Amino acid sequence: MTPRSLLPLYKTPTAQAVGFVLGAIMISIATLTPADFLPPTPGSDKLHHVIGFGGWALMCVFGPMKRFVYMALFIIFWGGMIELIQPSVNRYGEWLDFYADTFGVILVMLGRVLIDYFFQVKRQGLMKARKRPDKV
Repeated sequence: MTPRSLLPLYKTPTAQAVGFVLGAIMISIATLTPADFLPPTPGSDKLHHVIGFGGWALMCVFGPMKRFVYMALFIIFWGGMIELIQPSVNRYGEWLDFYADTFGVILVMLGRVLIDYFFQVKRQGLMKARKRPDKV
């Protein structure tokens, strides 16, 4: 394990927490602002949900994996809560939006798992190469 002082800032738990809080604020404002105050936006509403919640998860992706999983689960939970709250702020709550939120988070989680696996395999290959005796 790398000492915390040697990690780049973006890989620290502090950066992960800052990304989580900033993402929560941005998503909450974007999804709980009354519809009357929103500008028209081109594109699919579901795509906006995938991008928004996937982006929030992406802001938390660096740092400890276990902590990221907890954050991702909370992001999914908050997506469901938003759909329950939206009718009280002159918005439409849809469960398909919740599924889109979840899909965005799962895409980021899958990406993190694949990247971790790739680097683990690469690291193991380098270790095996170092252990092999040189042929003379």
